[in-house]
Amino acid sequence: MIYLFWFLAAAILFLVIMKYRAAKTKHQAAGNVVFAKYTFDKLSVDDQNKVKEKAAQIASETVRDEIEQYGWYAVAMHTLNIPSAIPDNPSWYHTKRPDVLRPSDLMLRSVLIFLNRNYNLDIELAGIASKKKEKPVISSESDQEEPKKLNKPDEQNKG
Repeated sequence: MIYLFWFLAAAILFLVIMKYRAAKTKHQAAGNVVFAKYTFDKLSVDDQNKVKEKAAQIASETVRDEIEQYGWYAVAMHTLNIPSAIPDNPSWYHTKRPDVLRPSDLMLRSVLIFLNRNYNLDIELAGIASKKKEKPVISSESDQEEPKKLNKPDEQNKG
């Protein structure tokens, strides 16, 4: 019975570690994709062509979508020693899998929102925008009224 307990504990720990590693890989890939989109748009046409050629050389298969394309661009820019143009982060994540993200991945959206909130960067990638939502102004007539007071129960009803 004790062996069963330790086996289950080890299996659960293994699953938690695997989930953590998968999330870390996706976070790094999402960071690289967004960094590459921003950096690639800031490069000269000559440097953009160098990055495209290097990415085509590195990628062994055809690129499925814009997100995977910028993932390979990130690897190419890292190889060509082109620093990231993101403020306070001139480096790239070292990831072996730039193709793990899909357009519906929430990790990508969270990186876009983080960069918008902290660095005021409006980056759009595969139809996903990082623009902040405007908070609606809430005004009502009840704000001007005096708040209602709660009545205490009568002492007579307690008995």
